[in-house]
Formats: sequence, C-alpha cells, structure tokens
Amino acid sequence: MQIDVNKIFHPPGDTARQTRTHRAQSIAPQKTAVPDVELRPQINIFDLKGFQSRYSIVDAATSLWQRENTIVQRDDAASVARLQARLRSGNLQMTPTQEEITGYLCHLRKDGLDGRIDWHGLEAEFRSFRDMPAEELSESLNYVASRYVSVLDKLRRNFTGAKLAEQESMLENIWVAGMTGLIDGYTRLLQSNLGISDRDAQVIRVSLDALVEQRVCIYHTLVERTNAAAAQTGPDSFWLCNHDAYMATQLREAAAPNKSGGIPARGTYSIQDLSVAGRVAQVYQSEIEAACTGSRNEAHLALNLAFVDMKEETLIQRSLVSAEMATLLRKSHAQGHSVALEALGRYLDSQTDPRPSDELERPPAAIDYTIFHDIYKTILSAYRQNGGSGPEALRAGVEQGEAMTTQAHANNPKAARWGTPMDRYWETFYTVPDHRKQTKSEREIEQLLAKIGRSPRSSNSTHQNYINDWQAFLKSIDKRADVLELY
Repeated sequence: MQIDVNKIFHPPGDTARQTRTHRAQSIAPQKTAVPDVELRPQINIFDLKGFQSRYSIVDAATSLWQRENTIVQRDDAASVARLQARLRSGNLQMTPTQEEITGYLCHLRKDGLDGRIDWHGLEAEFRSFRDMPAEELSESLNYVASRYVSVLDKLRRNFTGAKLAEQESMLENIWVAGMTGLIDGYTRLLQSNLGISDRDAQVIRVSLDALVEQRVCIYHTLVERTNAAAAQTGPDSFWLCNHDAYMATQLREAAAPNKSGGIPARGTYSIQDLSVAGRVAQVYQSEIEAACTGSRNEAHLALNLAFVDMKEETLIQRSLVSAEMATLLRKSHAQGHSVALEALGRYLDSQTDPRPSDELERPPAAIDYTIFHDIYKTILSAYRQNGGSGPEALRAGVEQGEAMTTQAHANNPKAARWGTPMDRYWETFYTVPDHRKQTKSEREIEQLLAKIGRSPRSSNSTHQNYINDWQAFLKSIDKRADVLELY
C-alpha cells in the first residue's frame, strides 16, 4: 500500500512546513532596473502546471508566451513597456489575455518551434532539485527522468551527425550534474539529521540512482506512443513535438497506469522507504533547528522525537516500509538524538557567561541527558505496552516530564530553562487558550485555517494538537488511495 507521506510527519506543536514548488518550464526573469515603475515583491510569475498536475496545450503555449514577455532586456524599451503596463494593471502573474494567447497560438501553428534547447533553463531546473523535500521525492524523480527523456528525443529528431553528438554530450553533462546534486542533497538530508553512517548513505545513493534509471527506462519505452499522440493534435502537432516540457508531461501521463516497478535490482530501498526516511529526517531537522535557537529543551525534544519515532514504529509494524529501511531507521535513533542534543548543547554554551567567575555562581548549562532519555523511553515503553496507543504514550511522557523537570529545577535552580517556564508549560498542556486574548491577526489566521479544513492549532490545547496530529496520521495510513502512485 502506498501512503501520502506529506500527511504523516510534522512536528505536533508546529505548522507543517510548506511544500516547495518547482518551475516546470522556465527560469527566473533577469534582474533589470525598470525606470518609473514601482517594483512589487518578487513572485513566481510562471505557470507551474506540469510538475504535479495536467499540462494542456494552452498551458504549453502560455508558458512560452510568458517566457518571451516577462524577461526584461536592459536596452529593450518594448519589453520594459510591457512589464510596466502589466504591473500598472495589477496583472502580477503576467497572465496573457484571451486575445493574446489566441494570437500566440496562431503564431505557433504557423511558424512552429525549432529544435533548440534552453540549456541554461534546463540546468537551472535540474539544479533546483538539490534541496528537494521528502514529500516531493516520487514526483521529482518522475519529473527529472521524463524531462531528460523528452529533451533527448527532441535532440534526436532535430539533429544528426556531429551536431547531434555535441548536443547529446551537453545534455549528458547537465543530467549527470543535476542527478548528482539531487542524490547527494537527499542523502545529506538523511545523514545530517539522522546521523546515518557513510556506508548506509552510499546504499541510499545507489537506491536513488537505480530508481531514477528505472524511470528513464520506462519513459524511453513510451516515447513512440507520446509522439504519435502529439501528431494527432491537429494544427498544434506542428509545434507541440518540440515543446520538450509538454512532451515530458505526456510521458508521465502515459506511464501513470503502469503500477509495476518496485525496487530495482541494484537498489535496496523503495521510493516509499526513502520518502518516509526523508520525512523523519525533516522533523528531526526542525527539532534540531529549534534547539539551536533555544526553542527546545531536553523535555521538548524528548516529547517530539518520541512522537515521530512512534509514527515510524507504526509504519514498520504495518509493513509500510521494508525490513531493510526499518533496520536503518531504528538504528539511526541514537545518532539522531545525539545530533539534536548537541545542537541544544551549543545553544546552552552560547548562553553561559564566558567571563571568569566563581563556578558556584555560573549558571549551569550542561545538558541533562537523563531527562531526555527517561522521558523518551517512558513514551516508547507506554506505546508498546498499550498496543501502539499514541495518546496513552503521550500521557505517560507528560507525567514523567513534569516530575523530572520539577526535580531538575530543585537540583539546579539557576538553570533558566527549568522552573517557571516548564511549570507553565505543564500547567497549560491540557488547557484550551483563552480566545479573548488572541490578537486580531491570530484570529484571522485561525479563520483561514478553518476554511481549508485544518485544525486551528492556537485554538487547541497543546495536548489536543498532539492528539489531532496522531489521529490524522492513523487516518492517512488506514485509508487506501484510489489510485496508487506510479512506482
């Protein structure tokens, strides 16, 4: 069963981080001074259709029109005037009018597109996947593989001989650099936040490379079919075959019914294995970053890391990750915890007065490993003893945490992170916030969240946010998708 990893992991007390989108057709416009026009905040002016959604013929034409009409040349008065007019009319997305796109389609049907490749744009596209988020792993691999195959097919239809060899060499160099960046970037996400070994990191690299190669092979088998389909589009067949981004979307759509694939022969981990590992790493990364700024102490880290590790264990028990990935995730716990605690240690060290003074007067900053490990172990032990019940495990962890941080304050009254801050945290853990104390902006945010079906987190108690998160997690893995992911 495939699961939507975008819905199963995020820090319970925080808003889920937003998904990064990719520019599926063009690169950013050049930065140029525009006289006598007020420049607005930078926006993404390109139509992003084609990465995760369908890409129509009009979408394909619009993407070309936008590229031609939104890049402002320094000495091109006409292009500057076009930009000024768009901004003054409020058309910040640079969307063509119906008349403009109709005229542009007529131009394409008459003159077609040549076989040239926007090498700079393609290189920028592949480079953008170096920091690919885990929830986009499957779509990203499908996207880059289909783009590579569509560009290669375009070259072979438009060039021959030495010129073709030269163009293929350029594509290969960009492709290798792009895939090296993608694979290294994703592996680095796991290694830096979960502390996996160099040996395990290499196994992940090989698996990612094999998954990309698998997709490339599948798309190669579909080129003839998608070319034939493009040839049946009437007057648009004259230019669509040379719109490589559009043809890449057709490859992905043609492959969608194919539910074969699985783990390639030279790979170890499936796409779902790696997606789950990436989402775990992203939560750990979020906790590590919070520890670096003092937003987490040992008790907070124990609650949140135990919470995500319970989710991980649930996936393992339900066989939603392979045995190999289960082994990797379980053995990475200790290393991942160490990374988070080391981040907290650096913050505490930065808060210690470096001036010489009596050691008895210096505020104690050393990490209390016992607090972290005892709360963490209490939660995981309760989880196992209560048949995988997240709420019961959380309750046990809160009780243990309150007792231990109270004792920590008694032992180290000068440690600022204990005492009043934690007393207030535990006292209000089960308390619903007073809505009368909300600011106007907070109320507006709550209303927007409610409109899109998301639980307003600041309207709930901290406990309720954890419970809602756990229930949403169970729902997401219990519900089978109507259409499984491609691979």
